[in-house]
Parts: sequence; C-alpha cells; structure tokens
Amino acid sequence: MKPLFDRMVSLCALLAGGLIVVVCAVTFYEVVARYVFNAPTTWSLDISIYAMFWACFLGGAYTLREGGHVAVDVIVRRLGEARQRWIAVAVYSLVTLFFAVVSWRGAVACLEAYEFGELTMSVLRFPLYLPLSAIPVGSALLTGQSLVTTVEAWQNQQNQQNQRTDET
Repeated sequence: MKPLFDRMVSLCALLAGGLIVVVCAVTFYEVVARYVFNAPTTWSLDISIYAMFWACFLGGAYTLREGGHVAVDVIVRRLGEARQRWIAVAVYSLVTLFFAVVSWRGAVACLEAYEFGELTMSVLRFPLYLPLSAIPVGSALLTGQSLVTTVEAWQNQQNQQNQRTDET
C-alpha cells in the first residue's frame, strides 16, 4: 500500500511542477502581450492563480515526505534523541488530525459550491468547485503522508527502545 501511495505523491509532485511551468508560461505570455503588443489578456491572472493554488496543494505531501516544510526546532534539537522522536510522533499526529479536518471541511465547501452552482468572481467565471477541489484533494494527500510519517516516527521510537532493552 505504501509504495502505491508514494507513487501517487510523486505523481502529484510532478503535476505540481507542471502547473508551475504553466504559471511561468502564462505570466511570460502576459508580459509579452502587455508590454510588446500593448494587448493585455483578461484571463492570465485567473489561470495563474488557480494553477498556483493547485500546485501548492498537490506538492504539499511530497514536500512533507522529503522534509521540506519549515520546522522551528531550536528547542527540540537541544533535547535528547528519545524526546525528539516522541515529539515527532506527537507533532505528526497533530498534523494528521489537522489535515483530516481540513480535507473534510474542504470537501463540504466544494460540494456546496457544486450544489449551488457557485462561480468564481474572476473574469473567467469558473465553477467555484474546480479551484476549491484542490483543498480536499491536497489535504487528503497531506493527511495520508502525515499518517505515514507518524507511523514511521513511532516505529523508529519503538526500534530505539528495543535496541536499548537488548543492550542492557
């Protein structure tokens, strides 16, 4: 199960990277259209915002897996390894709970936007559920990845305890 989830997280990271390329291309197009041809577009900002929004949510789980999120660990680094591992288990457990709630609430908001036929307030007037669906999708991925990270931290804690028991 974990290899399949890892592949899915990696695929989403690639999609996020592709969306960043789209944002760069659209922004470049807008700059050329505006300043070279004096013909600005009405759609480039909308596309860039929604693509970046999706990229952030799709790339979050990969970033967590690779340890790329910002961590304030000034105090934690001064603690012993055993306490650091326990804190990691506690923190990742809270992250799992937080993103499970965000995923659930995001799904509710997305379904409500779909049911009521809400549109974005942008020029393109997208159905609102399209950009909103990034929230439950990305948060579900983050929930899964943080759960995997919690289990790994817990297993590391248990392995260290077993090694200390074996040494005595």
